[in-house]
Amino acid sequence: MVRLNKNGGPRNLEKIDRMCALFTDLSSKDMKRDLYIVAHVIRIGRMLLNDSKKGPPHLHYRRPYGCAVLSIMDVLQSISEIKEEKDFVLKVYT
Repeated sequence: MVRLNKNGGPRNLEKIDRMCALFTDLSSKDMKRDLYIVAHVIRIGRMLLNDSKKGPPHLHYRRPYGCAVLSIMDVLQSISEIKEEKDFVLKVYT
């Protein structure tokens, strides 16, 4: 889980090194299947879209905001071709 501020940056800059994941338990059989990285984006805050000052300030709601998907096969193919680190961008659909 990664917490971001309202501008989309990391909430805590000291923890920026921990914004990654390592999957070690995938077998070769798993790698031949259709695997995807799925990101669920959750908005935590007031229920109003414009965050106006109406209503009780202490209530914060957790609700779905968007979703993004990336195929593992696309990642593996591009890594095997280049043999170096590469960034991948996930488009978030709201």
